[in-house]
Amino acid sequence: MKAPWATTVLIAASLSVGSAGSAVGQSTAADAPLTTRTALPNDVSVELLGHSLLYSFSYQHMVSPLFGLEASIAGLGSGSTSGGGGASLVLGTVGGRLYFLKDKDASPFVTGGGVFANVSTDAGPFGSDSSSGSFGYTGLGFEFRSSSGFLFRGTVYGLIGGGSYFIWPGLTVGYAF
Repeated sequence: MKAPWATTVLIAASLSVGSAGSAVGQSTAADAPLTTRTALPNDVSVELLGHSLLYSFSYQHMVSPLFGLEASIAGLGSGSTSGGGGASLVLGTVGGRLYFLKDKDASPFVTGGGVFANVSTDAGPFGSDSSSGSFGYTGLGFEFRSSSGFLFRGTVYGLIGGGSYFIWPGLTVGYAF
């Protein structure tokens, strides 16, 4: 005896395969116009807030029309020019972005990756210290990439580390080429 769900799946798959490309006037993948993610697969951008907490400078390359790889860097610092000490924080990020709509210039996406941090302090004549750590991120957002190269992304991130998470927004403006 066959399971009823197996019959339903088999019928749906048969109809999908049988009707693919059979409609009059449907375009094929070769006829489809280039989307901006295909025509302009690289972008450089500045993200305010976001996965690097305050800001980051990013580069993304679209590996396919639906998936891009991203790397970014951010830094914060304070110090004294008179030798009284200071501190710096450098963040590096590596991640990926998966888009939901292939043939559109605007699309929702999911993103995820890791942030690697290095904190250095200088106590002047009393020595210095350095430590490093990392945390993960995941997010849901929306991107618009125009044919002129203008890029905008809005993302809501979940920053994950140390057994807890933090919800944090990010706004990105950039140029695609």
